[in-house]
Amino acid sequence: MKQFFLTILLAVITLPAFSAVTITGRVIDAATKQPIEFVTVAVINPANKKTVSGTLTNEAGVFNISNIKSGDYELRVSFVGYERYSAPLKVKDTEIRLGDISLKEDAKMLKEVQVIGQGTQMRFDIDKKVFSVDQNIAAAGGSATDVLENIPAIEVDNDGNISLRNNESVEIWINGKPSGLTADNRAQILQQMPAENLESIEVMTNPSAKFNPEGTAGIINLVMKKNRKAGYYGSLSAGTTIERGKPGYNLGASINYNVKRFDMYANIGYRNMNSQGRGFTDRLNYYKGDTTQLIQNSTNGFSMGGTFFRAGIDYHINDKNTIGIGGMGHLGTPTMNTETSYLLREKPSNNILRNYSRVNKGSHEHKGYNFNLYHKIDFNNKGSNLMTNLIYSRHKNLSTQNYVQTDSLVPANKQDIDQIANGNSHGFEAKSDFTWKFTENNRLELGWSSRWNERLSVATAYEYDTLKNKTPIEAYYNKFDYNEQVHALYGTYGMRINNFSAQAGLRGEYFLSESTTTPAPSPDSKQPIKNQYFQLFPSVYLSYSLPKNQEIQLNYTRRIDRPRGRMINSFRDYSDSTNISYGNPSLRPEITSAFELNYIKTWDNHTFSSSLFYRFNDDDIERVSLVRDGQMESTFMNLTKEHDFGVELISRNKLFKILNLTSTLNMYYNRLNGSTYIDPFCDSIRFELPELKNFSWDVRVMANVMFSPTFSGQVTGNYRSAQLLAQGERQARYTMDAGLRKTFFDRKLSVNFNVRDIFNTRGFRGTTWGEGFYQYSDMQRRGRMFGLTLTYNFGNMKPKKIDRPTPASEGMDTGSDMDMD
Repeated sequence: MKQFFLTILLAVITLPAFSAVTITGRVIDAATKQPIEFVTVAVINPANKKTVSGTLTNEAGVFNISNIKSGDYELRVSFVGYERYSAPLKVKDTEIRLGDISLKEDAKMLKEVQVIGQGTQMRFDIDKKVFSVDQNIAAAGGSATDVLENIPAIEVDNDGNISLRNNESVEIWINGKPSGLTADNRAQILQQMPAENLESIEVMTNPSAKFNPEGTAGIINLVMKKNRKAGYYGSLSAGTTIERGKPGYNLGASINYNVKRFDMYANIGYRNMNSQGRGFTDRLNYYKGDTTQLIQNSTNGFSMGGTFFRAGIDYHINDKNTIGIGGMGHLGTPTMNTETSYLLREKPSNNILRNYSRVNKGSHEHKGYNFNLYHKIDFNNKGSNLMTNLIYSRHKNLSTQNYVQTDSLVPANKQDIDQIANGNSHGFEAKSDFTWKFTENNRLELGWSSRWNERLSVATAYEYDTLKNKTPIEAYYNKFDYNEQVHALYGTYGMRINNFSAQAGLRGEYFLSESTTTPAPSPDSKQPIKNQYFQLFPSVYLSYSLPKNQEIQLNYTRRIDRPRGRMINSFRDYSDSTNISYGNPSLRPEITSAFELNYIKTWDNHTFSSSLFYRFNDDDIERVSLVRDGQMESTFMNLTKEHDFGVELISRNKLFKILNLTSTLNMYYNRLNGSTYIDPFCDSIRFELPELKNFSWDVRVMANVMFSPTFSGQVTGNYRSAQLLAQGERQARYTMDAGLRKTFFDRKLSVNFNVRDIFNTRGFRGTTWGEGFYQYSDMQRRGRMFGLTLTYNFGNMKPKKIDRPTPASEGMDTGSDMDMD
């Protein structure tokens, strides 16, 4: 593998970087002098009027066209709502820097323009992929979780856990910042966040040293809507859903108001949903020479009502200084009621040992908010700037569970238990990012950040007798106090020479954490743990532009997965009395070295992207199940070394003028080295994990059909093959969603109808095995859902000129842009 990557690296470096001419420039609005994104820039052969090459401008309005041979050409620059720019272009043997190209607004076109084509649901950059939420008809009226389920290479499991390229170590950001989302709270927050508030989703699988290195699989960034138009613009939405006969509804409103030097926005959404799920488990237990069979059947009802809101204001002090403040918050109380029957039999005689049932009634109250204050200084029109951010977040959670267990064989053995877990967390971050562009092709980035986070959770439990007198259960008590701080410095330098680009970066981080576990009410039971270390995280990006709109890139990064929250909290969850789960305070961080080779080829109506990646880590964290004294328990462990190889192929095609097809094929090869597992809580329990080799794949197809300028449809299908896990196998599965959208009154009103999980197959089936047990499970938390959503847009309906003028407040500048904008 090392020889392979060295060969590729040598090939890229030795490519003839001087074989053709590169043309660069920037497109701006003639009146506002602001850059314009997504402008079409084309080099035309005047002899036959054919396009020789072309591109779109990026967020800074910059374009870069490579591999243009010497000769006479015509340069054409066009964008909806502006007069077309055309000028002769003479290409010699030296690079051409055109500087700023000003486009004038076309007032007549703004009144008459009618968009009859489809917007693309995916945009390719060499270092990230951007998915438009507006084009996801099947998720209209849904949540952010529903949108993520339709993104290639992303999977959302039955409990709302998110993985990217078969790896759950992924960071979820909002507008380029963590925003207080953790593995413990993001499932609830994303389920509550309305899809209508999202503009796009950015997937970065190998971010540069500029960014927080957490998340070995990469970063998923949710970009919230914030349109900058003259005057005001807003929308109102209302919808309803039906899932297995259970109704739900959603309401939303948004407003953007921009006048002179002020940009203001506000969004609020309320979601109420009800769903029903089921579960089945068949487990064989092998204990002290005896074999027993435990069969579980469960039904559950889930209900959620919650609000998500955000607002902010930007003030442009002058042409070089902007300050802004923004915030968002959420609150809600999901409830879940589960009824489970248990049958324990002796094998092979089938004698019934126990026959009992358990009713769980639980609620999970959560609320939180996040504030961001920023100041941006623009030093020149090349893109040199200084961005400073102050970020504060706070989240509270209160989980209450009541378990009533009734034994059919021994009625006197009835149990009535309340378990309460109260959690609070807050964090503060200060950061500053400096960018200096010496030229359009040379950029230096320097930055600093410091983060402080505190988390406190207390769990208590009480058992009730027949007279409803309660007694504390000391074995259920747990107090977990966790504090951490991370201080980082980074620097990156990027350059471009004709068709060749390179960027190198280094980030250094000092990490300190102190956690104290108190497993009993007595202060003498405290168990403190302290972690302190310094780590370096390098990144390297190499890119070469090939003829005929092709580009190849090789990159390397070093990333880390620091265990937090439930993974290290020793709180014991008794919601399933046959499988008690808890965290492991002794977990070590998982450090990954990641290599990725990317290739992109574009045609007028087609785009092809391929990625070859390899990840290695020597402290892989896995969820482990074991049987101790006849009781199954689940926790997290550093198991062994892990090797991940993968190939991702994406094809985007516009066919017959009405069909937009996006197809994705992912193939994964995973290898876990064999190791000896030792239970950290009981040295006498150990077993061998054999070497595991696994090949799996998945395919996803999204088809958008434009029946008319105001009527469109979408079908999304997904298939995932069977997959081996550290202690089992997950069976193959498939899903399909569909939706229709019709607009009225000059696109001011849109009606969306969709069906999620058409064949009712969105569930998880698989087997788990280990020392002392073998188990088959079949679970489905939600079922087929029908949805209807109405959205009304009001205000200034002119095409927007600038989608995200301030990367610090909306979206993220990847820091690895090989175009050196």
